[in-house]
Amino acid sequence: MSVDARWFRVDLRAWNLVLVALCTLSVHATTHAQVLRWGADPSGGAPFAFLDPNDPARVIGFEVDIMEEVARRLGRRLELHRADWLALFDSLEAGRCDVLMNGFEVTEERAQVARFGAPYFRFGQQLVVRAADASAVRSLGDLAGRRVAVLNGSQSVDVLREAGFADDAILQYDDSLAPYTEVALGRADAALAESIIAAYYAAHDPRLAVVEGTFAPGEYAAVTRVADAALAAEIDGALAAMKADGALGEILQRWGLWDDGQSTLGTAKGSPQEVFAQARGPSADGTAADDRGGIAVSEPGSGAGSVAGAIAPALLRGAWMTVLLTVIAMPLATAAGLGLALARLSPRGWLRRAAVVYITVVRGTPLLVQIFLVYFSLPVVGQWLFGASPSFVQAVLEPFGGAAFLTLPPLFVGALCLAANYAAYEAEVHRAGLEAVPAVQWDAARALGLSRGQSIRHVIAPQGVRIAMPAIINDLNSLIKDSCLVSVIGVTDLLGVCLGIGKARFSVPEMLVVAAAVYLVLSIAGDLLGSWIERRLRARGFAAPQGSAVRQGNAAKGAEA
Repeated sequence: MSVDARWFRVDLRAWNLVLVALCTLSVHATTHAQVLRWGADPSGGAPFAFLDPNDPARVIGFEVDIMEEVARRLGRRLELHRADWLALFDSLEAGRCDVLMNGFEVTEERAQVARFGAPYFRFGQQLVVRAADASAVRSLGDLAGRRVAVLNGSQSVDVLREAGFADDAILQYDDSLAPYTEVALGRADAALAESIIAAYYAAHDPRLAVVEGTFAPGEYAAVTRVADAALAAEIDGALAAMKADGALGEILQRWGLWDDGQSTLGTAKGSPQEVFAQARGPSADGTAADDRGGIAVSEPGSGAGSVAGAIAPALLRGAWMTVLLTVIAMPLATAAGLGLALARLSPRGWLRRAAVVYITVVRGTPLLVQIFLVYFSLPVVGQWLFGASPSFVQAVLEPFGGAAFLTLPPLFVGALCLAANYAAYEAEVHRAGLEAVPAVQWDAARALGLSRGQSIRHVIAPQGVRIAMPAIINDLNSLIKDSCLVSVIGVTDLLGVCLGIGKARFSVPEMLVVAAAVYLVLSIAGDLLGSWIERRLRARGFAAPQGSAVRQGNAAKGAEA
């Protein structure tokens, strides 16, 4: 059976179209005069900015309402930039957003790298313990030598350290709900966080008790780059007007956050407002979201109907993003891996060394680190290169985003990093497959007068790919699951959607089970795809037995003719 070499050839035209489309998105990622790019982490937790418990197609929260009103007063369109909460300052520095408003406490350490505006909310620290310990714990002093759970990177960490708690007694978690879950499960003795977080996550949990009284007051403020003094002044002006005319106070009332401490910031209470039903978690009857607004994160109407009917489309969108990342990254990784494997086997020493260096460096560094480097460092490099370039080079780069020409969109970065990382692993898989082809196949190809390139293309590579296919499908399975790492840069993949819904609805364990089930389905689909590809390869003669190089060589010579 002759090999259909055309099937084996990698047609790059389709992938070129994909890359051009993604690069085009990067052009539109630049700052527009009428857009206010706001950085926040909707999966971080309530009541700041989070997925609507009854309609995950929307992002709601008191900071969402504040930023929408600020943008309206500035005459700009608000655009939400998603990123992991701990990475938001890096997003700001990289120029991916213009302002941060996501529960950032004003601290001296943060003030050294960014500009804090006028505070818009005053809070206090509040302890939460198990209900059985409510009478025994009245202050931090009663927790000496015990474990306290906090939000990673929050002011609560500094408060505990100043109170004399050792680092191993401070249990830090990456989201607002986790500390209270740990207390309820008995893995922590108490949780410490801002009062508004405690009110949302602990006040209505019968397993927990909120310790009366707050301490260590602090303030939230909007954050901008140090160089953006003009924008900071505009935002401060809008917030000052909102404080004076009661608009800010009314937003706080609607979210059940108003207290007398807000008036010390110059915030007028405004007219009385009814508290939103979702200001204290999902509605008890599971009804759909109300019509108060929020930032839509999908097409209109996708959250209509029952809660289950709203969650299902959100899960499908997350699963689709996971599939899209896999469909883009895995073929690119496979093709690049084959090229790297051939480079490693090349008689040219410089080409072998270059391939070895790439494979060693990429396999020796974590994928998450690579994603952060490309996403946050590349824009800074682009800004430096643009500023250091001659004027004619800047003129050429201007249509491609100017100083932001290397500020690539999250989806592009995610697909690129997954492909580049897995290419290093695929290189070794392909090398094993190529070296497993019997030496007699090379001898037969040379006997037919085929060049080295023709031998690889028509005889060796088809058999090597067939041998390596089980390992390639195994890596496809791994890539499906590793794609969840891109959620840290704001790509709304399956895991990010499930965590956002789980935190908003107090059902993280249940949503993680759902995520695991969907990943399992996708992995099984990947295995079925791999089995189908292997059957197709066999049908087209890729599973060639020894001695078939003569037939393959004759077919190759006919194709060349």
